[in-house]
Amino acid sequence: MRIVVVEDEDRIRNGIVRLINNMSSGYEVIGEAENGLTGLELIAFHKPDLVIVDIKMHEMDGIEMLTLLKESGVKHKTVILSGYSDFDYAQKAIKLGVCEYLLKPITASDLEQTLKNIENEIAMEKALVSRQPNVLNTLEHIFQNLVLGENAGYEELFEYLHKTYDIDPNGKFITVNIYLGREINDCKNKVLQVLARLLDDFRGIKYCMFELALNFELVLVIYNYSDPSGLEHYFQNIVIKNIANLGINNYVFGWTSFEGMQNLKNKLNLLRKELKWSIVLGNDVLISYPKVLEINTKLVRYPINIETDAKAAMCSLDIAKIERLFDEFLSWWGKDLYHPAGVIEAFIRFASSIINVVKEVNYEFYKKINQKETLQRIIDSVTWRELKAALVSIIDKALVYKSKDTPIISLVIQKALSMMNEFYIDGITLEKIAERMNITPEYLGSLFYKEIGVNFSTYIKEFRLKKAKELLIGTNLKTYEISNQVGYSDPKYFSRVFKEATGLTPSQYQKSFK
Repeated sequence: MRIVVVEDEDRIRNGIVRLINNMSSGYEVIGEAENGLTGLELIAFHKPDLVIVDIKMHEMDGIEMLTLLKESGVKHKTVILSGYSDFDYAQKAIKLGVCEYLLKPITASDLEQTLKNIENEIAMEKALVSRQPNVLNTLEHIFQNLVLGENAGYEELFEYLHKTYDIDPNGKFITVNIYLGREINDCKNKVLQVLARLLDDFRGIKYCMFELALNFELVLVIYNYSDPSGLEHYFQNIVIKNIANLGINNYVFGWTSFEGMQNLKNKLNLLRKELKWSIVLGNDVLISYPKVLEINTKLVRYPINIETDAKAAMCSLDIAKIERLFDEFLSWWGKDLYHPAGVIEAFIRFASSIINVVKEVNYEFYKKINQKETLQRIIDSVTWRELKAALVSIIDKALVYKSKDTPIISLVIQKALSMMNEFYIDGITLEKIAERMNITPEYLGSLFYKEIGVNFSTYIKEFRLKKAKELLIGTNLKTYEISNQVGYSDPKYFSRVFKEATGLTPSQYQKSFK
């Protein structure tokens, strides 16, 4: 597979090229470019199989480059690189025929899986170019390749279908997309059996069912039918209910009709994008395209107060409060009917805010959270169950982190830490703690360093700064009030210490989280 990489950051571009070269001798990077303008010329000249391109670049960005390539008729597979803040751009790129997108920072495993997916697509398309439809063996295989291929120059294939299966390539078709999520391997056989039985009961139709494993879905193509409205009603009221009785947790049924077999791939892709309506409508509703586009939704009202309280609770790892506030956030989206894209964006905002707070006040916990994986799960969610699970995974990580084994420390240091936690507001010192414990400051200081790993003054300074961050993020208190609450009697000195540690004044830090 011949590949061109277009990325304006040298470090990232060089890293991607190095990873590709180390993965397989079948992958060859034939060109690199640092902006869309240079990339445009490079791709037009080399005509690679795959283009890996960043969305935001100087000179010419990835969107503009892809648009011009499409207009000029240059064909290639595309993977776009984007950050979480570029999600809107990523959606635009998908409309330009992008195969997949990778979120920065890129991991070797993500890149390797993406290249394998695209390699499989190319292999499928090459099989179709042979113009030997009988080699495809079954009707299911033919339809599967129609969806995965380029849908161009299929005259011989359509003629074969007409003669062999009595399928009019210019006739009317219905396609049903059945999304089963990552549990597809566990339940697909049961679903296929029920569908076959129910479709055979609905007389006067012919159909074909096949799997698209990479999309976690089954696809049903119905042809030679006479009653489309009755069939749609049958799916909504009979088929979906029978699937629900199987005890499957994750499923969505999408529905669309069209004319001309050459439009199958395009219609299926359009329908797939609308399956996310299940997030707000529920999985017991048939997502019928284009009817779903007529749904009137409310403008998203983001619950900023819940976010603020949740950030404060996360600062102190108050699990009970975190769970309650996450439940409030989840319940919020059942109050009105919102567009699913708006709901997903709100979940991304909420999760990002929570994770950023964790990064500030508890870096050890932050390292346990896979930020990229969490946000990617939210973006990829098709059902409410998937969306909820992606968000709640943050709580699961908090529970694991809080319940982890704490290092074994002596009773003396346990008491010292307890006193510090109780009296840090009053400006507690090592000497005062030692006096209350009736031991020498030298002994306490030496034992503290030995068991905790840092000296007492450094520990209590970091402890006070952590408490200050919690208050700055979770409250609207003034700087002087926070200074007093964390044991600094002089607000100016507190501000100086805080800026030395964070690079921001307390007020600047507080504004950055509001």
